[in-house]
Amino acid sequence: AKNAAALAELVAKSERDGPKSHGLAMLPRYRQSFESGYANPAASPQITQIAPSVLRGDGDNGYYQLASAEARAPLIALAQETGLAGFTCANCHHLAALRFDTEALAEAGLIAICVVNSLALSGPHGGQKPVFGTNPMSFACPRPGRAPIVWDQSSSVVALMDIKLAAQRGEKLEAPGGLDASGRPTTDAAAINDTLSLLPFAAHKGTGIALMVEILGAALAGGRLSTQTEEKAGFGALNVKPGVTMIALDPARWGHDGFAEAVAQIVEAIEAEPGARVPGDGRLAKRATAEAGGIPVDDALLKSLGYSAKSAKTG
Repeated sequence: AKNAAALAELVAKSERDGPKSHGLAMLPRYRQSFESGYANPAASPQITQIAPSVLRGDGDNGYYQLASAEARAPLIALAQETGLAGFTCANCHHLAALRFDTEALAEAGLIAICVVNSLALSGPHGGQKPVFGTNPMSFACPRPGRAPIVWDQSSSVVALMDIKLAAQRGEKLEAPGGLDASGRPTTDAAAINDTLSLLPFAAHKGTGIALMVEILGAALAGGRLSTQTEEKAGFGALNVKPGVTMIALDPARWGHDGFAEAVAQIVEAIEAEPGARVPGDGRLAKRATAEAGGIPVDDALLKSLGYSAKSAKTG
């Protein structure tokens, strides 16, 4: 029940804030991972301090968010004590947005950076064979008098689940996000869903970011490399068992008393530009709308999950 509650909270927050591709649409993936035996539904993560400022987690073959929740309090305490602390986790699963883990640390006054590698779906710039996953990363930072700055993004042009949803709806992407069967960049989501070959964002720059995430995630934490897909394939699962690394910094211990004022000035400069917004702030508007009027759910999605709109409204 404890693990189910953690995943339910994660799904609900994703449906509330976006991206919806990581919300209710992910439920069948979670279910498949448990029913196939790939993931442990009764996982009990273990967190060990292995160096003065380093925590290491064993996810007990459950989802990373369970281990992250266990590590949060000691990670915050270490960062506040030493100024800098890290947490790595392996033997775990990850099918979600990273922002909610970094956001919790920023709410405690810390700067947080988190990375996780994933199933090989993206070729390096100039190549075609997938070597890296969408390899997402997240950054969060406290902001004076307002909700923290929080953003997360993949190393690919488009995340896999967004491509799958676009393919289901028969939609085109705004820009080429992957390769078609002939190896050509395309905006056809269905064609990319067939090849499962995604493009890195910003050409060689995205490849560099994906490489960094692969090293900090899989290599440093001890997770499966994005290309190590044999176990995943045997269970018919969506993702490899990745490695996750979280780094937390306490700005109060880094010697600059003007940190908060500087952050406020950076934010002010961005918001002074017409049409611009601080990265990640789109989620705050969605959150406010949802908290005021509820979370709208597409009828087609409800039906795919076995519910009707009527039964959902009545509980």
